[in-house]
Amino acid sequence: MKLGWSSISIISRFTAQGVGIIQSLVIVKILSVGNYGLIGLVGSIGAIVGVYQNLGISSASTREIAASRDRKDAFKVFTGSLLVRYAISLPLVIGLFAMAPYLGNVYYHRPEIIAPLRIFAIVLFIQALQSVLNSVIQGVKEFKFLFIFQALIAFASLVIYIPAVIKFGYIGYFYALLVFNLLSTIVLLAYVSRIFAENIELPAKEELVGIIKAVFSIGLFVYVIKIIFTQWQRLGPVILGKTLDNEMLGLFTFAIFVASKVMTISDAITDVTLPSMTEVYEKTKDKFHELFIKSNTKSFIFITFSAVMLILLKKEIFSVIDLLMAFIGKEPISEKYAGSFLIMDPLIIAFWAYSHMNLIKSGLAVPAKKLWGTLFSYILMFVSTIGLFVVLELEPVYAFSLAMAVGSVAGYISLALLVKPKVGFYPISLIDLRYLVLSVLIMGVYLWAGIPIVLGMIYLASTYYFYVKYIKG
Repeated sequence: MKLGWSSISIISRFTAQGVGIIQSLVIVKILSVGNYGLIGLVGSIGAIVGVYQNLGISSASTREIAASRDRKDAFKVFTGSLLVRYAISLPLVIGLFAMAPYLGNVYYHRPEIIAPLRIFAIVLFIQALQSVLNSVIQGVKEFKFLFIFQALIAFASLVIYIPAVIKFGYIGYFYALLVFNLLSTIVLLAYVSRIFAENIELPAKEELVGIIKAVFSIGLFVYVIKIIFTQWQRLGPVILGKTLDNEMLGLFTFAIFVASKVMTISDAITDVTLPSMTEVYEKTKDKFHELFIKSNTKSFIFITFSAVMLILLKKEIFSVIDLLMAFIGKEPISEKYAGSFLIMDPLIIAFWAYSHMNLIKSGLAVPAKKLWGTLFSYILMFVSTIGLFVVLELEPVYAFSLAMAVGSVAGYISLALLVKPKVGFYPISLIDLRYLVLSVLIMGVYLWAGIPIVLGMIYLASTYYFYVKYIKG
């Protein structure tokens, strides 16, 4: 059976994620919970600053490159995207580098985050180029290289990070971050240079203005949407870091790390759907509805199954991991981070809902250039998360986790409803809704009676029956 690019993308992503998870778990075992919390804080600050350099350039340039007539036009889009990206990135990088002492000494009273923040600023400068290079490879649909690269660079990351953390501890993580991004960018630059080897033609002034306008017609929407998502995903450690100790911050960071793995599937699929569905919409619009629904139903089942199984079996999964990693460190992860398991369930639901929002955005809204509803839904997700966090009278970490779940589900429902008038169909099928009912019933029994392993087996068998009857058949 011949695999489609979406399937190969998922395999590639899971290979990379599998290696990445091993790497992260080793780091979790080596470092203290408090130091892991500091990594989460620095990473969140860096991500929130870094997202402002994006300007939607990556997704927008991917779309414009995919729609280009030839490689010369594609190179012109690349040139325009890169110029705009660095015009925005440089002030942000300098700002983060300069503000590091204030954030470390004054705002958070944690001077140990100053050097990591400055390293992160340098990394953001490198990632500006890396992101545009990656969009070129997606846009020209060089998927074979992209997926091989994703898998191999994950192994390189393992070799870079683990020795650095073992030798230098907490600060070694950020040394490795810098080296890893340098290596990734050099490899991508070499490959993109090969793609454009015979097609290097700089755009004229008028062409450059046209390219920038074309990119921004999509890019500004995607830019704001990406800012909102990054703030939503990363704001927890930034807000909680002001009042929580390093230990509690570490538990929340670990819960976010585990729950966010649900997004792996949607990220893998959107690597393919954004350029592919753009091409379908531009050239064969009559097939767009059918192809989107067929692809999205498979994705819905796969993502929902993964999220529910993670909720059911997270403790059992980490018990097995502890057995496999008994030779590293002294304290098992399931004991070291036992306090994070209660935080995980709502966070898993939060990333489940966001994953579907991501699929609708990249596979439907961006190709069709129907982004107002998407923007509103992301704003609703963010505002409802913050609003609920403020009013909930719970421990801060539990309040923020629950608020993220409710906010993302509200955003997902609103997006599914708002996109229909624009494209003429709902992005959710009856098959999706039937499988959702099955999944909710399984989780309801789990909350009432426990028995995770039994329910996991029932859910696996039910999903297989569901797939054979409604998808394969």
